[in-house]
Amino acid sequence: MRDFREYGIKAKLSAIGRIFCVDSCKGGVGKTTVASILSLVLKEENYSVGLLDLDFHGPTCHIVLGVPKFEYEEERGIKPYIHMGIKFASIYPFVEDKYIALRGRELSNAITEFVSIINWGKLDILIIDMPPGMGDTFLDTIRYMPMAEHIIVTTGSRLSTATVSRLIAYLLDQKYKVAGVIENMKIDEIGHAKNLAQQYGIKYLGAIPYDESIEEVMGKPKKLLETKVAEAIRKIARNIL
Repeated sequence: MRDFREYGIKAKLSAIGRIFCVDSCKGGVGKTTVASILSLVLKEENYSVGLLDLDFHGPTCHIVLGVPKFEYEEERGIKPYIHMGIKFASIYPFVEDKYIALRGRELSNAITEFVSIINWGKLDILIIDMPPGMGDTFLDTIRYMPMAEHIIVTTGSRLSTATVSRLIAYLLDQKYKVAGVIENMKIDEIGHAKNLAQQYGIKYLGAIPYDESIEEVMGKPKKLLETKVAEAIRKIARNIL
C-alpha cells in the first residue's frame, strides 16, 4: 500500500520549477556548505529559492547561513522560515542540539512526515542538502522526488571519488537525472573528479578551491558571498542552469 504522505509531498512540490539534490557519499566533503552558498548565489541572481536541510543526524545549514533560532508558522502544515530572502526549512528547530537516535523505518517515517508538511508555495528552485550516503533516508527522499536533479559533491581524493562513483552508478542505473559533479576543496591539479565525470558521461560542473578563510565567515551570508568559494559556485550555477 502506498503511503498517503507521498501524495502530500508531490502536491507541496508541484509549484517548484526545478529541484536540485546536493549529494555525497562521505561526510566532510563540504556538501552542506555548497548547498547553502548555492542557495545564496541563486537568490543573488533574483531566483526565488528554497533550501531544505535533510541531513537529520547533523543539520547545519542554519549555521552556514547564520539563521537565528526560529519557530515555524503553522498553516495546514508549516511555512518555511524566510532568511536572506530564501525559504528555509530544517529539522533543527524541532530537535535543536539534541541527538536524533532514530534508525531504519523510524528515521524514514520522520523524514517523510517532515517533508510532507512543508508548504513551499511557488519557487523557481529548491536546493536540498541531502542525507550523506545511500541509506534509507536518501533512498526514500529520491523516491518521493523523481523529478529532482542530482548534484554530486566530492573532493579530489581517490577515496572520495571511489565512494561517490557507486552513488553515481546507482542514480544513473535508476534513471535519475544527474546534473554533474562538483570538485570541492581543490588544492592540486590531480584530476580524479574530472575523470570520474568523464567515466560516467556526466558534466564536470567545476572546482571550488580550498579556502581556509571560509570558517571565519560561517554564519555571515554577506561575507560568504565575497569568498573565493562563492565566486566558484557562481560559475558552477551557470553550468547547472
